[in-house]
Amino acid sequence: MTEQSTRLKRRWLYIPFVVAAVIVFAYYLLWRAGASQMQVAVTDWIEDQRAAGFVVDHGSIKADGFPFFLRVHIDEAGIASPDGWRWRTDGLSLDALPYDLNKLLFSPAGEQLISVEGYGDWRINAGDLRASIANDDARGWIFAMNIGDAIATRDDGATLTLGSLVFDLAPDASDITTLTLTLAAAQTKAAIDGEAYTLNQLQVVTSLSQMHLLSSNDNGAQWRAGGGELIITGLFVDIEETQLSASGEISLDPDNHPAGTVTAEIKNPAGLTRMLGKAGALTHNEAEAAAAGLSLMAFAGGGKIAAPIELTDGEAQIAGIKIADLPKVE
Repeated sequence: MTEQSTRLKRRWLYIPFVVAAVIVFAYYLLWRAGASQMQVAVTDWIEDQRAAGFVVDHGSIKADGFPFFLRVHIDEAGIASPDGWRWRTDGLSLDALPYDLNKLLFSPAGEQLISVEGYGDWRINAGDLRASIANDDARGWIFAMNIGDAIATRDDGATLTLGSLVFDLAPDASDITTLTLTLAAAQTKAAIDGEAYTLNQLQVVTSLSQMHLLSSNDNGAQWRAGGGELIITGLFVDIEETQLSASGEISLDPDNHPAGTVTAEIKNPAGLTRMLGKAGALTHNEAEAAAAGLSLMAFAGGGKIAAPIELTDGEAQIAGIKIADLPKVE
C-alpha cells in the first residue's frame, strides 16, 4: 500500500467527525436564533402589558439551557394589575424546544408572593410548580398547570396546603367562545379566620360559554343576555366527609344571581352544610337546620340523597331545604 493511499483512507476517517461538527454547529445556530426570538417575544410581551396599564418589573433576562432546552430566565419577575392584584417570584424560567416554539413551559423558582385585594398577601412555596401554554390546531391554545406539595401562608396566620392540583384550560374545539376547564385536586386543607376546612378530593369538567361577552364593564348582564351558561359536565367533591357528584347547567337570572338545576347525589350531607356554614354561605342556624333536614333525607334514601339542587331567587335548595345564599354576579 502506497503512502498516498494510506493518507486518502485516513481522510475518509475524518469525514464523520466533520459531518458531526457541522450538525452541532447548525444546531447551535438554530438554538441561538430561537433564544433570540424568545427574548424578543418576552420583551414585547412586557411592553404590551405595560401599555395595557399593568406594572411589570424584572431583573436580568438571559438565555441558557443549551443544548437540550431553549430557556429564557428572568430574575426577580413581578407583575401588578390596575385592579389590585400582584405577583412576584425570585426567578421565572421559560422553556421550549429549539425546533418548536409552539409550546412554552413556565417554571417559577423560589417563593411566590401573591396579593389580591380583599384576600390579603400570601407567600407560596411548592415542591412542584409548572405551567405551560401551547398552540393547538383545533382549539387555538391550551393552558395547563401542575402544582404539588404546596403551602401558602398569609400575614394573619391563615394557611392553605395542597397535595396536588392538575388542570387544563382551553377553548372548546367546536366553539372557541366556550372555555373548558378540566381540574383535579387532592389533599387540600385550609385554616382561615379561625375555621378549618378539608377538601380530600375535587374532580371537575366544566365549560363557560359566550366567554367573549365577559370583557365589558357590565359582565353579568351582557353575558346573561347573550345566553351564557356554566355547563357542569361532571363534578365530584369529597369535602368535610361529604361526597357529592353533580352535573347540570347554570345561567343568571334577571338580578344576576346564579339560576338553574343541577342533578346531584350526596352522601353524608351534614359535612357539606357544616362547611357552608363556616364559609359564610349559611348562618349558623341555617347550617344546623339544613344538616338536620338533609340527614333525615339521606337516612330515608339509604344513606344518600339523589335530588336536584335548585338555584333560584338567590338561594340554592335541595327539596326545599336551603343550603346556600348565592352571590350576585356583577
